Amino acid sequence: MNILTFLYITAGIGLVWISAQKLEKYSVLASVRYGMSPFLIGSTVIAFGTSAPEMLTSLFAAFENKAVMVVGNVIGSNVANIALVFGLTLGVLFFKKEDFSSKPEISLNLIILIFSTLLVWIVIALNPFNIYSSIVLLLALLLVIVIWYKSNAGNETQFEESDEKYLFLKLLASLASLVIAAWLITKGAFNILETIGIGELFVGFTVLAIGTSLPEIAAALALAAKGRNEAVAGTLIGSNIFNGLLVLAIPGIVGSSALFNYPQWVPLLTVLLIVTVIFCLYLFLRINKPKRASLGICILLFISYFLSLSLAYS
Repeated sequence: MNILTFLYITAGIGLVWISAQKLEKYSVLASVRYGMSPFLIGSTVIAFGTSAPEMLTSLFAAFENKAVMVVGNVIGSNVANIALVFGLTLGVLFFKKEDFSSKPEISLNLIILIFSTLLVWIVIALNPFNIYSSIVLLLALLLVIVIWYKSNAGNETQFEESDEKYLFLKLLASLASLVIAAWLITKGAFNILETIGIGELFVGFTVLAIGTSLPEIAAALALAAKGRNEAVAGTLIGSNIFNGLLVLAIPGIVGSSALFNYPQWVPLLTVLLIVTVIFCLYLFLRINKPKRASLGICILLFISYFLSLSLAYS
């Protein structure tokens, strides 16, 4: 990997780290100022903010007809969110000797996460680059938002207004910097493909996925340090649902195509489903039952992540 490629990726990752947080912050403030409901802010604005890096890098990859890289980005980001980010969260809580628990309301979201993961598998098995696949994914996302709306009616989190100046300009600047960051990471990934010859699957699974998951990693560690483990779980659930149902729809929408060998993806999809089930079972079993965060689950998730890296490379 030459110096220019290294600079593209490191600069892009650094800019993603900063701009994704700024985009989420200013999006919420702007939404409150312009009268959006708390539900819409939580289910669309914040979800967009956390998934924007994956969406933008996938969009650039799709335009370059690197659709396989998009699929690798989606699966890699979702595996990283659970196996790496949630694993880190449990590790931090364990060594701080803190309990982990969840609330009954999370049950519905765990079911949605399982079904969205299964739908991602079905779409990849059939044809992830077809416009009809994209329509199915987007309709599923719309259904999820409706379900969230129905289940949250009358029980919404309120956001405080802010007197932040030049809010709209700051929002545009954060979005522009995120676009530049996504382009830099994608450009670096393309250079790796050309110079080293590593497959699109592995580059999408690692460079794109890890680079664009850094906002979730930073947020999860910060929240875990404050003991806000439920906020970590909620962020990861929303991010994985949006990655699977929105980001995976991008190749079909822009008309990107590629030679696709489905059997090659089965081991990675299996790892994704396994870590998702472990994640959901752990949260379900901790509903109203506080118990010290599990180091065993943390280690199991880490092992699963490194196993997925070896499967992506092989």
